[in-house]
Amino acid sequence: MTVIKATLIFFLLLVFALPASAVPIYPAPTIPSLPHEFYGTVTCNGTPAPAGTVVAAVYEGSVCGRFVLDEAGVIGGTGLFDERLVVCDGSVWGLPLTFMVNGKKAAETAYFSPGAVTCLNLTAPASALDPLVARAAFEASPALGVAPLTVRFADLSANASSWSWAFGDGTTSTVQYPIHTYTAGGNYTVVLSVNGGAGVANATIGVLPVLFGDANDNGAVDQADTLRVLRQVVGLAAMPASGTDLFRQTDVHENGAIEIGDALFIAQYNVGLRGAWFGMGG
Repeated sequence: MTVIKATLIFFLLLVFALPASAVPIYPAPTIPSLPHEFYGTVTCNGTPAPAGTVVAAVYEGSVCGRFVLDEAGVIGGTGLFDERLVVCDGSVWGLPLTFMVNGKKAAETAYFSPGAVTCLNLTAPASALDPLVARAAFEASPALGVAPLTVRFADLSANASSWSWAFGDGTTSTVQYPIHTYTAGGNYTVVLSVNGGAGVANATIGVLPVLFGDANDNGAVDQADTLRVLRQVVGLAAMPASGTDLFRQTDVHENGAIEIGDALFIAQYNVGLRGAWFGMGG
């Protein structure tokens, strides 16, 4: 026993004598987040939503929970074994969720809280009422970014049994939840047709060839980029080489030269006067 105690004391002294950087620190295991469950009612212009109505929880274009009504106007119940609308994505903890009823946005929102069971009474527009009519609806995330841009499409259609996607760049898909990558800059009109054209929806995806305005090439456009261009104009910082991506990012008014106008355009972008393509109006 004495030998064991002596060994243990020696080990502890050795650990405490080591510098902090020499003591290994192991990350705590990741514990999956508990789901958030919702129950309650669904009405469309004051009328209970019919059985078969699809209710979806959505965060930034991704469906993170889905429930099909078995009983008119009712989402699950309070009983221990009642089915509910279950949101399992812990990455949306503390963030607002929106809710779609047959592809139409409900007025209410809620915040994800792991382990919670919440009563949620949704109100949707009258256009969500008819359960027999196929309606196309979807959300895309992200809808704007730099090439190559990978976009996830969340189908929010009502009463759809087949899907046909045209991504605007000559490619198509027939899966319900496609993921598509755009490799070239441009504005692309995405069209979703459900049930052979019974319902159609579209949206625009903006793909930038480079991150315009990112003069310091740090992956963001802010007032530091305005300052960077001003420093280049007065000779305190080196100009990017012509023809490079960094030159295109900096020459936002596209006149083939980096000058005070570029700094002005970037400053206008940062106060909301210009959009991602640096046209006026945001």
